Amino acid sequence: MCESLHCHSKLKNVATTCTIGKNDHMPCTVCIYKSIHASWKAVIAPFPWTRSELALWNYIMGKKTGIGGPIKQIDASLHEPINKDAPPTIYGSHLTPELANASLNLSADFLKQQQSLANKYVIWHPRTLGFSLFCTLAYLVPNAVLPKNTKSASGFIIQFVLMNQTALLTASIVLLMTTSFAFTLLSKVTEKVFQAKVDAIVETEGNLVFGCKLEQLANGTIKPTEKLKNTQIIVYRDTPIALASILENEAVSNADSLVMGISSIGTRRVYVKSGIIEDLLDWALLRTKNIQIGSQKFKSDRSMKLLVDVYSFDQVMKDTLVKKGFTLIKSHKLPESRLLSGIFGMRQELWGVQFRYDSKKEK
Repeated sequence: MCESLHCHSKLKNVATTCTIGKNDHMPCTVCIYKSIHASWKAVIAPFPWTRSELALWNYIMGKKTGIGGPIKQIDASLHEPINKDAPPTIYGSHLTPELANASLNLSADFLKQQQSLANKYVIWHPRTLGFSLFCTLAYLVPNAVLPKNTKSASGFIIQFVLMNQTALLTASIVLLMTTSFAFTLLSKVTEKVFQAKVDAIVETEGNLVFGCKLEQLANGTIKPTEKLKNTQIIVYRDTPIALASILENEAVSNADSLVMGISSIGTRRVYVKSGIIEDLLDWALLRTKNIQIGSQKFKSDRSMKLLVDVYSFDQVMKDTLVKKGFTLIKSHKLPESRLLSGIFGMRQELWGVQFRYDSKKEK
């Protein structure tokens, strides 16, 4: 393999020139396959891999470049239903090399679920409905004919409908068009906000959420560390369906008070109300306690805090946090979109719980 690579590409890890032989402008075979690797990864990383894609990945990375192929992955299968033929077992596991790809896909899927909730929130917001109604009335009022000499409200309505059938039909079309326009426009805004978050996770290879680069973990190029225990993955019928991951908030954490933040938490959509989120929150509290006890960095028998960011429109998550003893600490506007914050009142909320573990009482 060529060791004297000089990358001048805008894409990360893509070598465009190589100093092999006398031709400094002709990339070697290794460079070509590295380029394929990086380009393909940028396209498929946010999505679950099919078996054929994974086989082709192994072929390119293992056979052609000499780089060891990734460890066999347990597929999250987000685009497919749960395998009913698999044993009906459910268990929890910390992050392992086999679960690296599933963890990345699940964390991205949770953001897509948030995007879907945001779309639902803005489309049914009074201001969106008011805009559609205003446009409809703006057309209907000058084009409608009011009936005269009616003695009852029901008679007025019947005559109004009979006299304005064409205008009412057109007004219905206007209502549908304005609603569709508003939804399309607003969904583009929400997509931009959440896609940026997904891209940030993918570009850091999951390090932003899990504290390690998942690609290196899956390839076996890094050894498992204690940090992998900061992620809990729920596997049902041999399929990862939920996860929670915590990271130390180094900005406010100190020896007297350990502060951990939930970097990602969620489950597949069909299991949102199954109680899995409550179990993951319990795990996060327990893991925070174990980190304090097992580390010489923090004093034992001191208070700990667990924080989590929640969007104001995610009522299910907020209700769950209240049940687990979390309280709202502060709320602020979305820095990514003034439109969503200013017009629709979307806010990002910080929730947290402070607790203490007394080892003497346990004894």
